[in-house]
Amino acid sequence: MMNCRLRILLAAVLAAGTWQGAGPVALAQNFADMEEQSVADEQTQAPQAAEGAQPAEVVHIDPVSDENLKAVVDMTKESALTADEAERYTLGPTDVIEVTIMRHPEVSGQYEVNSEGKIQYGFVGDVVVLDLTKEQVSQSIKERLSEYIVNPEVTVTIVGYNSKVVYVVGEVGQPGKIFMRGNTITVREALMQAGLPLLSGITKKSRLITPSEGGNMVKKEVDVYSLLYEGDLRENLIMNPGDILYIPPTFLTKTMRAIAPVTTPIRDASGGARAASGTGF
Repeated sequence: MMNCRLRILLAAVLAAGTWQGAGPVALAQNFADMEEQSVADEQTQAPQAAEGAQPAEVVHIDPVSDENLKAVVDMTKESALTADEAERYTLGPTDVIEVTIMRHPEVSGQYEVNSEGKIQYGFVGDVVVLDLTKEQVSQSIKERLSEYIVNPEVTVTIVGYNSKVVYVVGEVGQPGKIFMRGNTITVREALMQAGLPLLSGITKKSRLITPSEGGNMVKKEVDVYSLLYEGDLRENLIMNPGDILYIPPTFLTKTMRAIAPVTTPIRDASGGARAASGTGF
C-alpha cells in the first residue's frame, strides 16, 4: 500500500519536474531515497525489541468498544487518583529548594539536591531529601535544628523542578523536554507546554511510550484530536517521568520532506530565471 501511494505521487512529481526541466534520472534517484526514508520512518515508529528481550507490549485503547469500555473507565479513575497524588512532589537530584528559618537568616538559603539525594546544609551537616516531599524535608530539618534552636520555624519551598521530565517529540510546536511539577503529568498538560500538535501530525493515532532498559517498552495509542478538540478526557492519559509522547508525521508530510531536495532547487532556479528576464512570472 505504501509503495503504491509513493508510485502514484512519483508520477505526478515526474510530470511536474519534466515540465520545469528537472531530469527524470534525478527524480528517480530521489524516489529511491524516499522509499528508504519511508522504511526507516516505519522502523523508527515501531522499534524492535533488543535481542533476547520480550517483544514490545502494544496496548490499544478503543473507547468505542463495549468490551473495553469498563477497562477505560477504570483506567480513568486510576489516572485521576494518580493526578491528585502528583501534587505531593517528591524531591530528586538537581532539584533546588529554599530553606527559610524564621528569625534566623544565617541558617537560611537555597540548596541543590546532589546525586546522592542530599543537600549540604552546613549548619547541621548533609540532610537526606531523596523521595521526600517539602513538608517531610521541613520536618526533618526542624528536628535536627531543635538541638541548637528553640522551636525553629522551618519553611521549605521548591524553587527548581529539575529531576522529573517527560518528552514530547514529533509534530508539535516545541518538541523536547517537559519539566514536571508533580510526580506525574497528563498528556493534555504536556501538549500545552509543548506548543500543541501541528497540522502536519497524525493526532488520531499518537503514541505514549514507556521506555525500558530491557527493550520491552509499552506503547499506548492516544487520540490527541479527541482529547484536545472534542473534550474526550478518556484520552488524557497519565505520563510518568521518562515517558515519551510521539506525534508522528502524516504520509504527506513525510513525502514532501523527502522530495524537498528536488523541488527546492527547481523552485529557486525558476525564480532566479524570472528575475533575470524581468518578466516577474
